[in-house]
Order: sequence, then C-alpha cells, then structure tokens
Amino acid sequence: MPKRGGANLVQIVQRHHFASHLKRMAVVVRVQEQFFAFVKGAPETIEERLTDVPEWYVKTYKKHTRQGSRVLALAYKSLQDMTVSEARSLERDTVESGLTFAGFAIFNCPIREDSASVLSGLKESSHDLVMITGDQALTACHVAGQVNIISKPALILGRTKDNDGYEWVSPDETYTISYRENEVEDLSEAHDLCIAGDCIEMLQQTSSTLKVIPYVKVFARVAPEQKELIITTFKSVGRVTLMCGDGTNDVGALKQAQVGVALLNAIPPPAQKDKSSSEASSKNETEKSAKLKKQDNPSKSRAVSKSVSTSSNQAANRHMTAAEIQSQKLKKLMDEMNEEGDGRSAPVVKLGDASMASPFTAKHASVAPTTDIIRQGRSTLVTTLQMFKILGLNCLATAYVLSVMYLDGVKLGDVQATISGVFTAAFFLFISHASPLPNLSAERPHPNIFCSYVLLSLLGQFSVHIFFLISSVKEAEKYMPDVCIEPDSEFHPNLVNTVSYMVGLMLQVATFAVNYMGHPFNQSISQNKPFCYALVAAVGFFTVITSDLFRDLNDWLRLVPMPRPLRNKLMLWAFLTFAICYIWESFLRWAFPGKMPAWRKKQRLVAANEEKKKV
Repeated sequence: MPKRGGANLVQIVQRHHFASHLKRMAVVVRVQEQFFAFVKGAPETIEERLTDVPEWYVKTYKKHTRQGSRVLALAYKSLQDMTVSEARSLERDTVESGLTFAGFAIFNCPIREDSASVLSGLKESSHDLVMITGDQALTACHVAGQVNIISKPALILGRTKDNDGYEWVSPDETYTISYRENEVEDLSEAHDLCIAGDCIEMLQQTSSTLKVIPYVKVFARVAPEQKELIITTFKSVGRVTLMCGDGTNDVGALKQAQVGVALLNAIPPPAQKDKSSSEASSKNETEKSAKLKKQDNPSKSRAVSKSVSTSSNQAANRHMTAAEIQSQKLKKLMDEMNEEGDGRSAPVVKLGDASMASPFTAKHASVAPTTDIIRQGRSTLVTTLQMFKILGLNCLATAYVLSVMYLDGVKLGDVQATISGVFTAAFFLFISHASPLPNLSAERPHPNIFCSYVLLSLLGQFSVHIFFLISSVKEAEKYMPDVCIEPDSEFHPNLVNTVSYMVGLMLQVATFAVNYMGHPFNQSISQNKPFCYALVAAVGFFTVITSDLFRDLNDWLRLVPMPRPLRNKLMLWAFLTFAICYIWESFLRWAFPGKMPAWRKKQRLVAANEEKKKV
C-alpha cells in the first residue's frame, strides 16, 4: 500500500489463499522492519490455533451464528526478524499457528425478498428442499428456517465432548441424541437433520453415506467435492435433482445434477437521471482530461490519475512511477492466484464458470427461475402426453374407417376431407398454445406414456368410439337400399357416407375436448381462447350439418338429407359418447394420479447391497 499521511507503509510479503479444506487464509506483511502474520477463518478452525482462547469465545460466535450471521475469527502474531525472502519461504502451518485472538468480523447478509416465497411454493408443490452451503451449521439452520427449507426441530450432527463418537445436538444445545446410522430414517420423521463437512468424511470412512445423506436437509461447511458427492448420492437412491449454484465451487455439483441452474449476479442498475449537474460536469471533465493525456503520451495511458488538475512534469513522473510499480504488483498477484495449486484449494472465480457447467443460467442471483423451469417442464410433459393420446385415438378411428368401412364402399369426399383436416390442424395448433399456470401444484403429471392411466384411457375411449361408429353406420344402413358399392368406384354421396362423416367429425371434437389437460398444470379450455373458439366452431359446424339447417351447405359438402329419427338418434348418441368418455377420463385421472418417486424403497435396497459388498 502506498504511504498516505502519517500512516506506515504495509507491504504484503506472502499470501496464503483461502482453502476450503482448511477454512482459513493468511497473509504475511511487513510494517517498517517488523513482520506480522494476519489470519482469518472459521471460528472453530481459528480456535485450535490460538495460544490463549477467551472464555467467551465459543459462546459469542455461536450466539451470532444462531441469529443467522456470518462470523469470521481474526488473529495475528508477530514474527521474528528475518529477510523478505525468509518470510516468503515460511511454511503455511508455521504462519497459521501460535496466534493471538484479535476479534470477530460479523456479517449480516439479508435474505432476498423473494427467496422465502419461492422456496415455500416449491415445498408446497411436493418438492423436497435441501441446502448445501459453506456456512457454519448454526447459521445454515437459521437461514434454512427463514426460507422454509426446514420446519421441524433441527438436529446437528457433531462430535461428542470427549471426542469418542458423534451425536445429534439441537441448535440451542438443550438436548442430544446418540448417533446411530440405522436410526437416521426414523429420526428424520420428527426432525430436520443437519451435518457438516467433517461428518461427511466420517460417513465416507464408515460407508454410511447412503444411509444418512438422503435424509439430511442442511449440509454445512462442505467442500466442492462433497457437494458433488451429495448430488450423486441423491441420484443413486432414485431422486431427481435440480441444483442451483453461483460459483466455481458448485461446478461439479451442477454437472452431476439432472437439472443445473447457474445463478449470476444481477446487472447493476443504470445510472440515475437525476444526478446533480456538478457530478455530471466533473465526470465529463475527468473523461476529457484522461483522453487528452492519452493522446499526448500513449506510453502513460495505463496510469490512473486521481486528479484532473495540471501538475508539474516532475510530480507527474513520480506519480506514474508509483502507479506502474503498484500495477506490476497487482499483475503479479493475479498471476499467483491463477497458478495451479495443490488441487484442493478453490481456483479464482471466472465469469461464466458456473454457467458453462449447467444447462440453464439465471441472469439474477435468485432461485425464482427454478419455478419457471418446473412449470414449463410440467406443461411440456402433459402437452406431449395428451398429444400422444389424441393421435392414438384418431389413428385407431381412422384405421377402422380406412379398412373395414372402406370395404363396404364408405368414402369421404374431397371437400369433406379438407374440412376435417382443417379442424384437425387448428386443434393441434391451438392445443399447444396453452400456457403453464403461474403457481405450481402439489399434483404431479405422469412421467411416461406407458402407464396404466394412459392405456386404460385409450382402451376405454376407443371402445366407446368404435361402438358409436358401428352403431351409427348400422342404423344408417337400415335406410339404404340394397345396392352393392364397389370400394374402387368413384365417390357418390349416400346416407352411410353422410353419417360416417358426421360421426367422425364428432369423435374428433370429443377426442380433443376430453383429453385436453388443463388445470393444475396448464390453462383450462376456457382460458385457452384460440382452442376454445376452435372447439365452439367445430361443435357449431357439427350441429348445423346434422340438423340440416342450411341445405346449400350440405349440398356443397355432398351430404344427403337424413331421416328425422336417424338425425335425433345421432344427436343423442353424440352427446352420450362425449359424456361417457369425459366421465371415464375424469375417473382415471382421479384413480391414477401422478405420484412421487418411491425413493425410500430404492434407498433401502441400495444400502442393503452396500452392506452385502462390505461383508
């Protein structure tokens, strides 16, 4: 640091960067001719390296961590007289031992306003929430309670006081429960569990990760590789994971998760327009001065001037020399930070690291985009499901018309086929126009097509459709003369053709209306205006041609007049077909709802297999 006023020059001689496995960092500085070591880190880590620990040390930092604050312990020590090269060659463990406590640095990081509401919505929509953080366990539990990740009494796994085992301790340390790996599942029913990184190492050593990690809600003081382990453990027991991360430490976990969301810092807001004229003029003068200085002397364009006033050439040269020295030191420091370390220390966070590891990137540091991903995903899933069902029913009905009925001479005219195709195209176009609902539902869509719900729905509706189609054609044949119609002959309108076309159009409308999946995932039919208008138009068209209100229209469509009894039967059967299909579909949706994945059963199976391998 350059010397200012009466202060002494502080020169950083050596810097030991923060390492996640050490939970601390240190610097060696020189003030005049005296060397000092300054260390900061996690309170529990610094405590082990103090020569004298104050009585109130643990009580004080735990008090603030229980309130959700981030606490750093500060310590220092004076080093013996030595040269700069000797100071730089000091071992890290030597620098960070035998320290004198200097105080606590307490940070209060307010939670984003939307975090609690977004996470509450995710929890209410049948999702399990887990926090993975580098903060202290007490801080993590407090924050997790504020954002609705935990709602039951919390228990934190830690070492016993005599260090001969592990136990579950409440945040206020009012009661404890002995740790037994086989009792974790039962314990999670009444408590929300929290473990730290050192306990994860213990679980790995005892091969208990599959028995404990799936039931934990809060992971604290975890290293980057432990985050990846947590995600892979969840996946191994059948959980589908969505991971949010904002830094390089989250890259491994983001890659392992089925859905990764990188959170970037929000773009700073644009400058306000109501700035005073004096600030604007000062800024303009500074820019003009810098521009002129760059043009006059390009070799000095890298220097940063702190004054826009003109000074003597001698003073300017001295200032530029100091600036160049400082710039070189900064460049050297950045080069040291970018060097490869021992593989365990966290590298420098570079712009876009997290976003390159995940398929989704949020432009703001908010978890709100996760709800958008889930809403859009559910909407896409149910839309695809209903498309397959509609295509299946239409194909089955069309196959019957083009095979069995074609042998009886039943055909469709060119205009009839065109009108039917236009309605089909409009339905398929507008059915995908439905937008997902803004709020997530606790109900889940079916994850795949080959399930009991889809198969029973197709079989039931097709049975009703084919019965209606055959009955209508048989009824029309009663009014037909006994004339043999060749399948390959030219199209001639007749009563069977007219009834077949009307029934086919009605079944087409009923298929789209019954199998449309609206709430609780997409907009309902009434909210999807284009699709609703297309349905109303198709129903109106069917009613008009069936009732024979406009004879000219039926003649243009080459539809022959129907006897009144047949017309009335056709209208009644059409209504009954739609009602029966609608009731059947509603019953199946009630009887076969989308279910949560049965991960607990798979977890027990995987854990049992691990036990067999150990034996």
